[in-house]
Amino acid sequence: MLMTQLVTRLGRNDAKLIGRDSFLIFMFLFAAIIAVVLWLGMPALNSYLAETGVMPGETITISLADVYPMLVAFMALYTGALLVGTVFGFVLLDEKDQHTLRAMLVTPVSLSKFMAYRVGLSAVFAFAIVLGMVYIINQALLPLWQMILFAAAGALAAPIVTLFFAVMAENKVQGFAYSKFGGISGWFILIGWFIPQPWQWLCGIFPPFWVAKAYWLALDGSPWWWLVLAAGVILEIGLIAWFIRRFNRVAYR
Repeated sequence: MLMTQLVTRLGRNDAKLIGRDSFLIFMFLFAAIIAVVLWLGMPALNSYLAETGVMPGETITISLADVYPMLVAFMALYTGALLVGTVFGFVLLDEKDQHTLRAMLVTPVSLSKFMAYRVGLSAVFAFAIVLGMVYIINQALLPLWQMILFAAAGALAAPIVTLFFAVMAENKVQGFAYSKFGGISGWFILIGWFIPQPWQWLCGIFPPFWVAKAYWLALDGSPWWWLVLAAGVILEIGLIAWFIRRFNRVAYR
């Protein structure tokens, strides 16, 4: 089966599964809600906190604007991809529940092509959503070519999340239980912002942290941002490959 035919057929099925599940639809809408709230809320809150002497103040010496890069990295570069990965992760769990994967054993669609479709589609959707969120938020922006690179690197978190659900959860009930780990894992980005060097690099055990760190370095004008970004991309691709191997072993149980 040609890849274009595969994308068309599976895409129709995905649209049906997502369209009839209000939770999955909300995940897409939630990305837009986050972006709009941050776009309107961050400057207003920054002004309010400064006027009231809270940030900066006697206790907190930094302004809210000083942590915009942290918020954009967590809420757009990571959370945008997390939401997309969750949607496609639950689509995979739907297919498990409906025994779609077992039915594929008697079709011309190989598991490798199916996984290429799943990984590629989630990454493409995540790229569009992450880049859109960054520009809606409209804070701590880099030149367009750099933001495209960071959106592409951040989007790799989506297939990681999708495959995490596919490997770890047996059904959607377990999927809801595991969904908390995606948000908690993102705390590495939040916590890492405040950890001094060189201890900050310990947060690199979480691959998406490298994308956030490279973004912060680029904003600071460091010439080494591309090296950190490349390391993050390599780690993310390695994790995707490991999850795919795991999925190949558990897919038809």
